[in-house]
Amino acid sequence: MRPDDVSVLALLRQSMSFNSERQRVISENVAHANTPGYTAQDLDESEFNRAVQRQMRGYEAGNGPSRVRMIATEEGHMSGSAASGDNSRRWDAGDAPDSETTINGNSVVLEEQMVRAQETRMQYESALTLYQKSLGLIRMAIKPPAR
Repeated sequence: MRPDDVSVLALLRQSMSFNSERQRVISENVAHANTPGYTAQDLDESEFNRAVQRQMRGYEAGNGPSRVRMIATEEGHMSGSAASGDNSRRWDAGDAPDSETTINGNSVVLEEQMVRAQETRMQYESALTLYQKSLGLIRMAIKPPAR
């Protein structure tokens, strides 16, 4: 049994993946705070919410995580399967200009980026804590009783 076979763990891993990627985008914004013409980027939370809804619909239907079969196209290839809900999902960043644009066309406001970074960190840490607690409960449930 893989951790992603438990729906709450799969959702928490997806949340951590999204927040990790968002933190990377925010750090790029901060790095380009003085670059002329740079437009601040951010991840679309509605895309993340749609991904969570798709995954939940799969669990509600009793299907669990959907599987993708890999096909060996050459003699030396190995066949196998991979879960489509893994953490390799890439989130697309789009333009999300902050409240001000400077005279040189830069739309990064450091204060707003710091607030986003803090919110993202708190969301990531919350998901991580829930993930760790859930794993602890599973470990406790499978532990043989003390004699």
